[in-house]
Amino acid sequence: MSFTSPRRDLWLVVVAKSVSLLGDEVAAVALVLRLQSHGAQPIAIAALLIAAMLPLLLLAGIVGRLVDRYDSRVLLVVSSLAQGALCVLLAYTTDTGVVLGLVAALGAGQAVNGATWQALVPTIVGTEQLPKALGLAQAGTTIAGIAAPALAGLLTGLYGARVPLLLDAATFLAITAAGLLITTRRGSKVTGAARTKGGGLDIVRADPLLSILFPLLALFVLLGAMVNVVEVFLVRETLHASTTWYGIVGAAYGVGALVGTVLGARLRGNPALARAFVGSAVGLAVALAAFAGAPTVAWLLPVALAGGAANGVLNLTLGSLVMGRAAAEVRGRVGAVLNGVASGTQLAAFALAGLLAAVLTPREIFVAAGVSGLLAPMLFARRLIHAAAASQAPTQVRVPA
Repeated sequence: MSFTSPRRDLWLVVVAKSVSLLGDEVAAVALVLRLQSHGAQPIAIAALLIAAMLPLLLLAGIVGRLVDRYDSRVLLVVSSLAQGALCVLLAYTTDTGVVLGLVAALGAGQAVNGATWQALVPTIVGTEQLPKALGLAQAGTTIAGIAAPALAGLLTGLYGARVPLLLDAATFLAITAAGLLITTRRGSKVTGAARTKGGGLDIVRADPLLSILFPLLALFVLLGAMVNVVEVFLVRETLHASTTWYGIVGAAYGVGALVGTVLGARLRGNPALARAFVGSAVGLAVALAAFAGAPTVAWLLPVALAGGAANGVLNLTLGSLVMGRAAAEVRGRVGAVLNGVASGTQLAAFALAGLLAAVLTPREIFVAAGVSGLLAPMLFARRLIHAAAASQAPTQVRVPA
């Protein structure tokens, strides 16, 4: 990143992704509040969450091939303009069925947009500088994620849901501008690179490192999303704390994630990244179990900071290993599978949490998540670190046509 153009392109990506996440989070909170205020039942809120994430799972194969085949600039500009238009329609729509349809269409656009960004960043900076670049991008989105709920609540309280949704539409214009200004481009029709046969799942299964990382990704997304569902009950009902404390604990976790991202960005080389992944997975699992043992809500603050830091390192090392391992011509497919696995597992976690909450207390669910999280890295650590040290890349592996 010593050249002006790559550094400029990276900063455009960081700003665009951060602004986009801020807008998306503000819009999501506004939509939930609007549905609730209009008398919608909890099933409608669940349907909203499902509509947003399901396209990332269902369209992973199609999106991956699009991202690897077509000009990244065209994909970013077209998907962003389409999402901006959909947000404008959402701002003036209150019918629940229409809202769900528009949110699903937004999810399809996000699937294209997200996979394009993921594949573009390694092209901009190269694999050696990828942890630093992803750390910068992750820090920006973490800060945006911390600020978004407060901004959403403020804007929705003052103006209703329309202004937050129009704000989200404006953020897509920022992504469009970034897509036009970034000089680095990818896609086989731009680079002339040979098209590698095989879908994203074929590529992942054929690689010894990716085939371990993706199941571990699914496990920790499952555990994280599952405890997120019951965390409010642990804080509010088990520990009898206020809503303010619930917000403080969440903020502490976000601050910890930011610290972990900054620390993880210093790592270099796949073996170091793999060891940090294992260590952060163990740390996150211990933090989940420690949540269950907190006697008062104040005890959750250091635990949340530590757990957030472990989560920040985990996310950064995972992204660096996956996108650094994937060859340039298949990064779109691998990135789309990454998003699809994360979204599909999160949907499964919501259902699993509901079932477990009927028979277990919040403390018991946190303990179960912590124990499960400890077993996986302990069982797979040796294989993961060995695979990370190997030089074989996905393009050197035969995949089905």
